[in-house]
Amino acid sequence: MATVEILRRGANERAMEVERFYRPELDALRFFAFLAVYVCHSIPNDAMAGASQKNSDSLLSLLAAIKDAGNFGVCLFFMLSAFLITELLRREQEADGHIHVGAFYLRRVLRIWPLYFGITIAYFLGGHFFPAMHMEPGRVLAYFLLAGNWYIALHPWIQTPLRSLWSISVEEQFYLVWPLLARYGGVRFLLKASIGIVPISLVTIFVVSADKVYAHNTTWLNSFVQFQFFAWGALLALAMNGSTPKIRRLSRCASGGAGIALWLLAAYATKIKRPGAQASCMQFCFGYLLVAAGCLLLLLAVLGIPRRRVPGWVVCLGKISFGLYVFHETAFLLVDEAQKHSAASLAFVAAWSSQYAVLVLIVNKILALCATVLLAMLSYGFWESPFLRLKRRVSWVQSGDI
Repeated sequence: MATVEILRRGANERAMEVERFYRPELDALRFFAFLAVYVCHSIPNDAMAGASQKNSDSLLSLLAAIKDAGNFGVCLFFMLSAFLITELLRREQEADGHIHVGAFYLRRVLRIWPLYFGITIAYFLGGHFFPAMHMEPGRVLAYFLLAGNWYIALHPWIQTPLRSLWSISVEEQFYLVWPLLARYGGVRFLLKASIGIVPISLVTIFVVSADKVYAHNTTWLNSFVQFQFFAWGALLALAMNGSTPKIRRLSRCASGGAGIALWLLAAYATKIKRPGAQASCMQFCFGYLLVAAGCLLLLLAVLGIPRRRVPGWVVCLGKISFGLYVFHETAFLLVDEAQKHSAASLAFVAAWSSQYAVLVLIVNKILALCATVLLAMLSYGFWESPFLRLKRRVSWVQSGDI
């Protein structure tokens, strides 16, 4: 407790001298990243069967590309996170002369762990009563050790509403090392580290993607593959050096559109996330570079947008994007269970559902989105906020809730 008090006092004193760093437009981009993931998970895998075949329907192939491209919202999350945190580390060193590693770790714990471990424990306990929430002990242990991505990579067939938490493991693995590099090598060393990570990631992609059976999954879940998106975000932060780009509105629209187009191109042409597509190792490397370029263009498209042009409700949803990401598959489960009970008790509902399956799916996912927002708001207001208030007290540079 004494250490925490010292960190708190030091952070409060320094925060009075350092300008607050907060970019509301990046909260809006966070919400977009979540929506991309949400769309991906909303489209049933069964409906995409055969999309990787040469004679597949063009509309089905396009829908499959949209679904696959939605996965890249996770990469955008990673890049955004690294951009913001690298900029905060840079400002902290500039203001105080060095990086407070202990305070950094404490901030990460207070931001991520309450919700992450809270829902993991809830599912572990709930799985004893509700089969849909069941998680095998090995995965629970992997989640607690922040190695969930490696566990799922070794067990690619598992399907549960907490499968998406693999990305939290990757993020925490990266941030275990990143502040240490900044502390003992200086922020300039982060530039060299970021440049070095990119070729390491590409070599990893080339090697891991040789296993064609689950290449779309095991490559995606590999930490060293995803580290490149952190590296690109850090490189952008170091290149910007605290400045804001002056970009006209038309150029921003073009950049954002090009970013989305590159995501779709990576999904459609290289098929790096399509099961059974049999993409080559070079296709995987090129596809991930396209995804990275798309993420950079999307980030540049919004960076520096005046606050008055960013809708307040979008910023608010971006602030709770962590909760949206964590809870959205739970919302799927809740709405699906409610639909099953309604269809079982009302014969005409079951008949109507089978006749208008696409419309029912759309309504189902809209209701699930509403439930996701509600769960995330309740979590942020009643569970996460006390920890976030403590986090702000040990922050050398005040920022948004990252």
